[in-house]
Amino acid sequence: MVRPEQLLHAQRQPVSPRPAATMLLLRNAQYKGAPAIEVLMTRRSAQASFAPGAFVFPGGAIDPSDARIAACASRRGTQDEAQAVQAVAAIRETFEELGVLLARRSDGAFVDDSDMATLDRSAAIGEHCAQRSLTLAADCIYPLAHWITDRDLPRRFDVQFFVARMPAGQTAVADGAEQFEPVWVNPSDALARHAAGDFAMIFPTVRTLERLRSFDSVEALLAACAGEKPLWSSCPRGGLKAGNVVRCMEGDAPYGELRLVCPDGQVLHALDWRSTEAVPLLKNVMRLTVANGGMMTGPGTNSYIVGTAATGFIVIDPGPDDRAHLQRILAATGGDIRMIVCTHSHADHAPGARPLQAMCANKPAILGLPSGSFARASSHFVPDRELRDGEWLALACDGETHRLLVVPTPGHASNHVCLVLVEDGLLFSGDHILNGSTTIIDPPDGNMTAYLASLDRLDAICAEHEIDFILPAHGYVLDRAREQIARLKAHRMAREAKIAQAVKTLPNGSIDDWLRHAYEDVPAKLWPAAARSLLAHLERLDEQAPRC
Repeated sequence: MVRPEQLLHAQRQPVSPRPAATMLLLRNAQYKGAPAIEVLMTRRSAQASFAPGAFVFPGGAIDPSDARIAACASRRGTQDEAQAVQAVAAIRETFEELGVLLARRSDGAFVDDSDMATLDRSAAIGEHCAQRSLTLAADCIYPLAHWITDRDLPRRFDVQFFVARMPAGQTAVADGAEQFEPVWVNPSDALARHAAGDFAMIFPTVRTLERLRSFDSVEALLAACAGEKPLWSSCPRGGLKAGNVVRCMEGDAPYGELRLVCPDGQVLHALDWRSTEAVPLLKNVMRLTVANGGMMTGPGTNSYIVGTAATGFIVIDPGPDDRAHLQRILAATGGDIRMIVCTHSHADHAPGARPLQAMCANKPAILGLPSGSFARASSHFVPDRELRDGEWLALACDGETHRLLVVPTPGHASNHVCLVLVEDGLLFSGDHILNGSTTIIDPPDGNMTAYLASLDRLDAICAEHEIDFILPAHGYVLDRAREQIARLKAHRMAREAKIAQAVKTLPNGSIDDWLRHAYEDVPAKLWPAAARSLLAHLERLDEQAPRC
């Protein structure tokens, strides 16, 4: 866990979210000549205290009366009490706001417009059920998503999103107070209109519609939701880009970084990639990104600076021999660099080490592992001292300590190492784990078997030292370290299975033939790089093949 005293910002307690429920009413339709779904949306009042003027799905806070009404609602045997109450709240809010009621008459038929004409929407829904022998149809409502309002906002809701088929014979009529202009819209069309600026929506609505557009029928969506568990859960986080607030949900590239820098959800951290200044991540960790962004380096190579003015600094991966970048490192550290560590010897990581050393008055030692015999000429590297497995690199002054544990991780390169800042639960992963892409394994210096074994070792290290965050050499900080490692290993094994199948299908095929089959989901412009990892997988498959 990150030490609280290393956080950049004073923490505050987010507002407690209020339980709420939202309804997505659906119907089958056509969109651009193909089967599709439409969802019922409505525009909120311009004077509303939450999301004024935005198009939303009907919904609102759960009321104490919902629990009493739920006792009389129909439900599936797999719905528990809490789900039934949430479903009833969604039914009630949809009735109050849009005049649509998911309920059955005593004869088992759904109510229709003729029934609705006799109901006073200002009266309690429980009274209608009792007086007219209506049963709320909670059994027809399925959980879609679970959203919790962003931690930085003054009003927060813990919202269950439900989906249901629009009952036949009913017409939506907005209440004219909270909601206006009910409209049936295809998710893709709503998103296009939103992008064009004429269909205002809040972040959770946008992301929900993005997920819905992959379904071509109500039946398919309801079937996907039949497990009684939300298809996803999210509590978004906000950051700044070009001075504007942007929202991210779990799985978005910047989410882990926002969680590290502002765990309480305050919108204070800029996500713009900057090569001209150091970006503080914690009081004892800064990142400087080289201006070498591209297809293979993403936004650029990250140089990390660990330590404080009191303890001095360790520089991890000084990058290429880019004098402007090295000068910025020198300025960010005040020249007090105690060690320079290279995670491996590739050209975008290590060549800056000697020039940076020469710029420092104290000539700090360059640490790492020497390049292997199969390394390319551009990756030749000899450190001042070779790192040892399990050794500690420590900075300390007056009780302040920052210790890096050395973990050799061959695979991407034979001399690759990772570093663990144990006091704060951070893993500096070099190129072994990246944000936004998988690293290339380039034989003969790269080795897939060694790479996977190193992933296993990192997983064990993360469990032992309670590591939650990964700081990669390319891309934003990642959170949920062990989940990231598991996902990455599963991806590699799935790719290897596709390669094995391609070889089996085309036993006389070439590398290019197998590449087209095994990497058909990867843009063709990346195939030359993917071919190197394919070769690494082939070597691993050959290692595992039974011998006569």
